[in-house]
Amino acid sequence: MSYLHDPLFGNEVEDTLRAIPEEADPLRAVEILKRRLGGDLGRRAALLRELRYRSRGRFEAGVLPFLTRKGLEQATPQRVAEVRADRIRRRTGAALLWDATCGVGSDAVAGSRAGHQVLASDRDGEVLDCAAANLERAGGAATCLRADAHRLPAARSRLGELLVLLDPDRRPEGKRAGDPGTWSPSLERTLEIAAAFRGGCVKLPPAFDPALLPPPREGQHALTWISLGGELRELALWTGDLAPPDGVGREALALDRGGGATRVCGTPVEVDPLPPGEERGITWLAEPDPAVIRAGLVGRLARDAGLSPLAPGIAYLGGDERPSSPLLRAWRVLETAPLDRRRVRVMLAQHDVGPLVVKKRGHPDSARTLAARLAGRGERRGLLAVTRLRRGHLALLLEEGDGTNHPTRG
Repeated sequence: MSYLHDPLFGNEVEDTLRAIPEEADPLRAVEILKRRLGGDLGRRAALLRELRYRSRGRFEAGVLPFLTRKGLEQATPQRVAEVRADRIRRRTGAALLWDATCGVGSDAVAGSRAGHQVLASDRDGEVLDCAAANLERAGGAATCLRADAHRLPAARSRLGELLVLLDPDRRPEGKRAGDPGTWSPSLERTLEIAAAFRGGCVKLPPAFDPALLPPPREGQHALTWISLGGELRELALWTGDLAPPDGVGREALALDRGGGATRVCGTPVEVDPLPPGEERGITWLAEPDPAVIRAGLVGRLARDAGLSPLAPGIAYLGGDERPSSPLLRAWRVLETAPLDRRRVRVMLAQHDVGPLVVKKRGHPDSARTLAARLAGRGERRGLLAVTRLRRGHLALLLEEGDGTNHPTRG
């Protein structure tokens, strides 16, 4: 059934949903919807109401009004999709963009809003109906068709004029698959498809190991790790005309909820860690954004910020001055101690600290286990960082705060 003939996408359902107060109990909402719309349509409308509620924080109201469970789970967050669409526009101008695995249409809607002419396709008819309805609500130039990304469009002679977005399904059997060969399309096939186009963007899991990528057959490709609000969200592989002309191979892009964006790019560089013993006297502890860590650009960021790793292979940086980069969260260090339970508790007692929140890197135990083991007897709540050094581990008592880089008061 096309969305044009499916009552779920019609005005009656929308008007009924709008009439139910937001604070209404979910069970009561289901009863109202089933009574007014009928059993089957009422249940579908109730699920849609639930999914819209769950999408808050990822999408502005009305941007993706039609959703499925799987579609919402796999949809690119609005801010990430908008940044991608704008980046494509800046590199190539308004273009014909094929979103070959469009899902419910997050990237397709962002592309349409950015001025691209969008062709959206998916082999799942249910999510494609949602994408078509969402694109119609968004306006702009868009066409939807049911198609399999394994197969290139019939007009192959025009592929050199098109840009393509590809997001291979990493749950082809309903369970997340770590082997790129089992994705749908497989990673190898996805790269073959991307290479046939003027330029492409392939969405990959943020924990993907770049070593699994084969060398590009022609031209070059580039990788961008993207975080949103301090949470790593995506790895984008750029090919053809969408790869940067300067040949930069790696980039970390940190997006904040307020609309800001900060990037660091280049090739990984090695920065010497602090000499043994000096890590115990640092004034500030800084932690890079997760996109920087996954991109392997901690050394470059440390060098630019005038900081040093506390130990080889550890993404904690130390220094005497608070760093100003939005790519770093920083805390003032109150005191340090070797990671010995008795010595840590002496340190905590001097600051009247009892219950702990623990951050840790390079220690086998969980943060929760360490917090329970090391907690003091004081009244104040404390923040403790635990890190591996060249030899042994160090505990750093930090001044509590959000760790964001706003100017120091006082």
